[in-house]
Amino acid sequence: MSHLLTCSVMETDVSFQSLFRHQSISNFNPYSRAVFADLAACHTAAKGYHLSRCDDQQCGNIAHRYHSCGNRHCPNCGSMKRDAWIESRMDELLPTAYYHIVFTLPHELNPVFMGNRAKLFDLLFLAASQTLLKHAKMPEYLGAEPGITMVLHTWGQDLSFHPHVHCIVSAGGYDGQRWVDAKRKNNRFLFPQKSMANMFKAIFMEGLEKDSSISWIGSKNSVMKAIRFKKWNVYAKAPFGSPDRVVQYLGRYTHKIAITRHRILEVNATHIK
Repeated sequence: MSHLLTCSVMETDVSFQSLFRHQSISNFNPYSRAVFADLAACHTAAKGYHLSRCDDQQCGNIAHRYHSCGNRHCPNCGSMKRDAWIESRMDELLPTAYYHIVFTLPHELNPVFMGNRAKLFDLLFLAASQTLLKHAKMPEYLGAEPGITMVLHTWGQDLSFHPHVHCIVSAGGYDGQRWVDAKRKNNRFLFPQKSMANMFKAIFMEGLEKDSSISWIGSKNSVMKAIRFKKWNVYAKAPFGSPDRVVQYLGRYTHKIAITRHRILEVNATHIK
């Protein structure tokens, strides 16, 4: 993943418009090059403009308002995307508690993802959703279908490639006739973490084994052996605060830009560090 920059004020003699056209960007993948092209063109004539004229004939002042790029990675436009996402999720909230659950894949699968991103991201969502829905159907946990919102995140705090999916899960569900409240005492957890981790691992690995179209970098047997005997991580904890706080936290976390001002160490003619 090529990391994206913010337009925050930096102590540098390089303007941000030129920074987004930096020559090192030519080595990025096509998606990242397209993103940087959007960032460079944001609020410039390249994106078009509105022309406004004062209707006072004595004034007649004309003003150009350049269009924004609308890219979610843009420091100008990204916040609007985030706020719109949070507002939409708020409208979907039910009057119940919500749990934040995160499904993470072992880093040994990272090279396989590089050549099979769409397939493995689909498999990640399938394994995570099936794990939640299968547990929810168990009478001892819920016996109903909960509301689930899932968000893909592909990098960690150290900016390394780290595919994982965040889930917001309602503490209750619909059984076809009525609403059923969660049965765990004190709302400390919705489903057992160990049980979810084992099921998530089993579903994902079964999908890997069955899909013959996946292209493997290195030995498939060595990768499968490494992840088979490794503990898979599923993060789950009790709800914190009100449901809207969960949505706001997740919106801010998953929609923030990868590289902020304090992470940029140096900009020169050939490199951005």
